[in-house]
Amino acid sequence: MPAFSPVTSNKLYMQIFHQLRDAIMAGTFQVGDKLPSEKELCEMFGVSRVPVREALCALELNGLVESNQGQGVFVKEIHSVTNDWINEIDPQDIIQTRMLMEPEVARCAALNISEVEKTRMREIIERFRREAEDKVYSEITDRDFHMSIARASGNHMFLVLYDMIWKAMEQRMWSLILSRTVTAEENRKQHYEEHMQIAEAILAGDSEAAYNRMKAHMEDLDRRYWN
Repeated sequence: MPAFSPVTSNKLYMQIFHQLRDAIMAGTFQVGDKLPSEKELCEMFGVSRVPVREALCALELNGLVESNQGQGVFVKEIHSVTNDWINEIDPQDIIQTRMLMEPEVARCAALNISEVEKTRMREIIERFRREAEDKVYSEITDRDFHMSIARASGNHMFLVLYDMIWKAMEQRMWSLILSRTVTAEENRKQHYEEHMQIAEAILAGDSEAAYNRMKAHMEDLDRRYWN
């Protein structure tokens, strides 16, 4: 169960909506999962049922959940289109999109990161460190790191776009790219160090350093893809 933050009196339902939406986009609640009951959410957020119901309604209107009478509220598939599009995307298009997008997202994250997201990012970096010591690569940790940057940016659209990018990276061709880049043993240490440098800049609130370090990281990924 995610640790939700207390909400203030200003637009209660929107604050609850944003936190629940972030939890869904982050994968804390998977497709098909049942959300906590209204009573449980009231207790978690310390509010009455009215803003909770309004937040759940907003989630449903945004296509994130569906309400089943007498059963509860369940997470829906975010994208209404089929996943056939995944295998139609050229891997180079993925890299180019990431090169253009991720430096700016890192810049925004450095400017807007909350204390909660700082803690989350430190935890992910610690996982990176342990995996680097064990000489292993975890795609889950890699994804969690980049998704944490999207959350820290404060722009919820970035979460949607990142989710689409990582879905596109599930195609089989991407496994070959990973074998040439981050999963290769000679690259794992550098991969960890680059993520460390990006995280340090974001945690320090240095937006330009965050931008430049993410840009260098993406350019290095592109270089290794072609070599």
